[in-house]
Amino acid sequence: MITVDSEKCLRCSKCIKDCIVEVLKPGPNGIPFLDPELEKYCLNCQHCLAVCPAGALNCHGVTPEMCAPPGKLPGSAEMFDLLRMRRSCRQYKDENISSTAMETLKNSLAWTPTGCNDHRLFFRIIEDKEEMAFYRQETSRMLKFLIKTGIMALIYPKFKRYLAEIMAGKDVVYRNAPHMIVAATPKNAPCKEADPWIALSYFDLLAQSLGIGTCWCGFGVHAFKWNLKLKKRLELPPGYRIGAVMLFGPPDVAYARATKPVNFNLEK
Repeated sequence: MITVDSEKCLRCSKCIKDCIVEVLKPGPNGIPFLDPELEKYCLNCQHCLAVCPAGALNCHGVTPEMCAPPGKLPGSAEMFDLLRMRRSCRQYKDENISSTAMETLKNSLAWTPTGCNDHRLFFRIIEDKEEMAFYRQETSRMLKFLIKTGIMALIYPKFKRYLAEIMAGKDVVYRNAPHMIVAATPKNAPCKEADPWIALSYFDLLAQSLGIGTCWCGFGVHAFKWNLKLKKRLELPPGYRIGAVMLFGPPDVAYARATKPVNFNLEK
């Protein structure tokens, strides 16, 4: 349900123009209204609420007073620096990140953009390094079994260079990271492939801006597919599949400069 305060409404039609599914229509007095026959198509994206300069709209129980005003955004130079200094971190301190930083990262996930505004993404965050020990040990046990039976070399021939390191006890999957975030989507989500990657890309940049190291963990995605014990520990909702995994924690490495892009092609 979308309601409009007629006393506040400026009749500017900005909400109508910004409605992607076109469920808002101009009334005879110029005040927008939600067409009852089209209401079922509303995505609850709240664009109408956000764009209204007078704060005249309430969208599905959300009022303008509940929403944050525009804050100070980073400049383009700061954003560019963040992008080019962003590195995959594979060296972590043996400690948890601060509770304040963890809460900031967790809260940010509510603003993750998704295809068709389908916000059924599920996140599981491993908040404590002691909890990570279970995933590390169980994954190591599974990988060593696959190596000893020869299955690993057959299924993942490109990973042969890691086999000796795994058998020697090196954590080639989780890189001794104290934390991990897993993103999963329903199997019937309209953009189930893209949504987890988009979500963790946003998470990634915010974490880096907080001085927290991150690393995409493709090996982790494979590990959860192979080991039901690992997947069960995550307690995913029924019908959900893991789309992406990211490691994070206090970095034990500092980079003195950005890298120089190679083999970069941009059509001009």
